[in-house]
Amino acid sequence: MNPKLLLLGLLYFVQGMPYGLQSSLLPIYLRTAGLSFTKISLTKALYFPWILKVLWAPFVDQFGSKKKWLLLSMSGLALTCLISATLSPETNFAPVALILLLMNFWASVQDIAVDGIAVQLLRSEEVGYGNTVQVVGYKLGSVLAGGGLLAVMDVVGWSFLFVFLSAIYCTVILYSWGSPELNMLSKICSNEQKTKISSLNPWRILQELLSVPGTLWTLIFVLVYKLGKYTKCIT
Repeated sequence: MNPKLLLLGLLYFVQGMPYGLQSSLLPIYLRTAGLSFTKISLTKALYFPWILKVLWAPFVDQFGSKKKWLLLSMSGLALTCLISATLSPETNFAPVALILLLMNFWASVQDIAVDGIAVQLLRSEEVGYGNTVQVVGYKLGSVLAGGGLLAVMDVVGWSFLFVFLSAIYCTVILYSWGSPELNMLSKICSNEQKTKISSLNPWRILQELLSVPGTLWTLIFVLVYKLGKYTKCIT
């Protein structure tokens, strides 16, 4: 198999895990643990970092390499999984919610980094295969962390589940660290990065975006749509 597509498949696979965990597994687990529908519905607010990722996307693109952001975000995801393994949602609902919020933040950073890597790594004739790998990898990760782990949740328990997810992240971190494709990409993009730092200003870009007529109302519409999309998983 093409090593570039294999790398992207693994990255999109782990990228889909937080969504499957929180959209499929978490609501059912919290309900069986006796938590109210009110608390369960509040967990949908944990997706908020995905809506706000446009604010830190320019920083990910401007400062450092995509490989560094990728390794940092996956390390953050592995750490949040380990912390979650030490907590119980039945007795530590607020701390668990905070950790899952942080998990979504790191997942949104990873999403920006992986998409940037895909754009830089794939040639024009490989984009179609890349899109296929993206969709399939993301869905498989979502299904594993959602329905797959939900099926064995009663056997393995909450703590083992998050230790298992952390182990997956650590494995992909090690693979990415030694990936020849990423190492080559970092060298090629090092000179381009210097030009970006002097030419990009995230706040100026945001001001120009908001100055376009209708942008504010579009953002409000997208915000409401996204919140409604995520909330429907609870009903």
